[in-house]
Amino acid sequence: MKKQVCVLLVLLTCFFLPAAAFAADGEINVQLNGANLQLQDAAPVNEEGRVYVPFRAVFEALGATVAYDKESDTITAQKGDTAVQFVIGSTDITVDGKQVTTDAASFVRDGRTYVPVRFAAQSLGVTVGWDAARQTVVMVDKAALKEAAKGQYTLMEKYMVYSESFNKEPMAIKGTLKFDLQVADGSGADAVMIPVTGTMKLDGLSTAEIASMNVATELDLNQLEKAIAQAGEMTEEDKCVMEQLQSFDMDVIANMETGKVYMKSALFGLSGMDGTAWYMMDLEQMLQGSGMDLQTLLESTSRQDSYEAVVMSMIDGLPVTDALTCATMLESINQYQDKNFQKVGSNYVSTLKQETEGISVAVSLTLKTDGDKVTGYAQSMSMYMGTAQIMTMKIEQSGNQATMNVEMNVDGMMTMKMNGDMRYTATAEKPQGAPASGDKVIDLMEQLNQVA
Repeated sequence: MKKQVCVLLVLLTCFFLPAAAFAADGEINVQLNGANLQLQDAAPVNEEGRVYVPFRAVFEALGATVAYDKESDTITAQKGDTAVQFVIGSTDITVDGKQVTTDAASFVRDGRTYVPVRFAAQSLGVTVGWDAARQTVVMVDKAALKEAAKGQYTLMEKYMVYSESFNKEPMAIKGTLKFDLQVADGSGADAVMIPVTGTMKLDGLSTAEIASMNVATELDLNQLEKAIAQAGEMTEEDKCVMEQLQSFDMDVIANMETGKVYMKSALFGLSGMDGTAWYMMDLEQMLQGSGMDLQTLLESTSRQDSYEAVVMSMIDGLPVTDALTCATMLESINQYQDKNFQKVGSNYVSTLKQETEGISVAVSLTLKTDGDKVTGYAQSMSMYMGTAQIMTMKIEQSGNQATMNVEMNVDGMMTMKMNGDMRYTATAEKPQGAPASGDKVIDLMEQLNQVA
């Protein structure tokens, strides 16, 4: 379950949560613990490739008290038991009586004292990074975040007990998903929605860290085939494709230990791919450049025996070279604190909302309880453009029974409804963690990059 939490945060980072506002062209932002600092009259500056931030504004945001002695041109900052002192224009600072040398000197401009971004890290122990793509200084006060997180995850601790008791042994998974897809033929007022219905049969094995699954799909393409034929565009190749689409299998392996997902299907051959090979997606590779080391995060959290300890490991692994990833992870971590759950009947619900450029996303977790125990959960996600629904998704589990409902709507192009259920049964069999030795494996991201 601990690794599943990490992967969930990664997926939220990659797909679901839009960024907060970042700097406009030529501007530099300062992000502290996931939120942009509002620096009213002293913006950060870039001097010969080195970023400087306004000392007083940043240190006061970090909770320090700042004082200036005009006679000696000395500035002092006090935060808790830590005292910082330096002379403007010098590269030397004194931290609790010990001298430290910075990589550049402070200076005064327009009545404001500026210091290099690393100054905060060297003086107050704050982790500092630079996101060049977003022109954002990323600062994380890990000590403060950890202190604020202590004792705040009692509900998630109960969820962890429920989840780990359910995942003590391998499970056999069997389920059925039914969907109704409407695809537009034409556009505007002349568009005709053509139905495509189908069923997917799921059959696989799962542990807390690995799942291997076969998905057998049956499609009813009669209406689509008629539309193509009526348009006079049905070729022999089209008929062959339709025949293969009516019934096909896909094998999927998701390994949370390695962060890799593998897929294999003869269907891939229809698009010029290899229909006999496994296609691999590496979550670590997807996060390349974000500053987040997925494997280190997975390994560190797997050693923890409580949800709070998992959170502490996540805070230690926050990336400070990617402002979006850092902010999203902090929002996700914060979402599951007790204070962000609302009691609804016997359940507890936590919802995280984001809105960017007219698109709003809400991700929620519902913990079902009976007395003092968590007995099930529901995870949901909704996406809207203005008031128009783009997608809603809900996965719910109680005991060994799970259900899923998905709706999608791309105005004028397609709609889809999918629902189904899955049942888990204890088994002695273990899931396959990777393709068999000798099987052909193709890196999907590498191939897509070559095509691009």
